[in-house]
Amino acid sequence: MDFSALNKKQGDSFAEHKRLLQQLSKGKTVLCKHCQGAISLQLAEPGYAKARCAKGCTDLLLQLG
Repeated sequence: MDFSALNKKQGDSFAEHKRLLQQLSKGKTVLCKHCQGAISLQLAEPGYAKARCAKGCTDLLLQLG
């Protein structure tokens, strides 16, 4: 079984999320690639943060370490 395509897709997704978080942490406005709404970074439960657009099509849960 060849996992190279799956590994590349996961690696690309990780890199995209990392860039998004870097932009948000610098205070820049980042738009959702699906609805073009602004993505906001908010503290969720203790030890976690959420990056999400108003419609919820981008919704990332981040563990703060």
